[in-house]
Amino acid sequence: MTGTQITEIAGFFDEELAPIVRRMADRPRTQDADDGDGREVRAMVWEGLVGLDALGTPDTVRLAELLGSVLYQGPLLDTLTARELVPGDVLGQEPVALAVTDEPWRERDGAISARCSFVGFAAEVEHFLVSGGGPGPALVRAGHPSITMRRYEEAGRGEAYEVEFAGTPVAAWSGSATEWPAALAGARVRQAAYLVGLAQAALDHAVEHARTRRQFGQPIGKFQGVAFRLSELSMHIDATRLLVHDPGATAHAAACLAAASDLARTVTTRTMQVNGAAGMRSDNDAQLYYRRAAVESVRLGTPHRLRRESWDGRR
Repeated sequence: MTGTQITEIAGFFDEELAPIVRRMADRPRTQDADDGDGREVRAMVWEGLVGLDALGTPDTVRLAELLGSVLYQGPLLDTLTARELVPGDVLGQEPVALAVTDEPWRERDGAISARCSFVGFAAEVEHFLVSGGGPGPALVRAGHPSITMRRYEEAGRGEAYEVEFAGTPVAAWSGSATEWPAALAGARVRQAAYLVGLAQAALDHAVEHARTRRQFGQPIGKFQGVAFRLSELSMHIDATRLLVHDPGATAHAAACLAAASDLARTVTTRTMQVNGAAGMRSDNDAQLYYRRAAVESVRLGTPHRLRRESWDGRR
């Protein structure tokens, strides 16, 4: 991503739009809740990002960190992964959801059967990229009657679904099974960058609260217990950012994502603590960062599983 592009996209998420983006997928905890306004905002944001050529940028890691800093919730990162495996002229500018199977899936006569947990924004995409088993990633069209979906009531109150494919026709095979690990590594590095951006935004929120909240006649940020804690978090964010933006990050993507996942959970927990009871209010973003970190930190593997993969890969 060029400096001009990142500036333009950052400018798109201006002071007026950024607060709306942070909550555009924060929907009520009922299966039948009307999310019409949220979908409309997400569609508008998608069109804006596509118009700024976010799908064509070469520096997707910097883009992912920017998206994390505004708590963007949508299919852009999944679509970037899909475009590494599927030619852009096949997908056009349509959104794709990454559907990683829980177990090896079955293929028969050009149709697949699989079950995938925690698929983001499944109700709003045009394609699914089904991966994790079979002869290679399979691209299928959304909306086919053989596809069933169930939305989760998860901590982030976002758009996560369990999706089942029962004899769903394959629109295109996306390379071979040997190409999937490289694409997954790229997706994990981007997810790590997203979590770094989320952690930085949460820390900024905590710092602002420490600057304005006063106790005993002075801002609480002047107390060493608070100031030292915030400075330590800043150091950890900078260190993880260097890890994520390393040119060879994909070679150790699992370890990279594990570190970023731990970082996001730690920083958002400390942000809640600095905000105190006020951080639990629905109008305070502290609880929003905390809830989103809980979900995003396990999207492409739990830290325990990621460390296990990283360790096994070094043997």
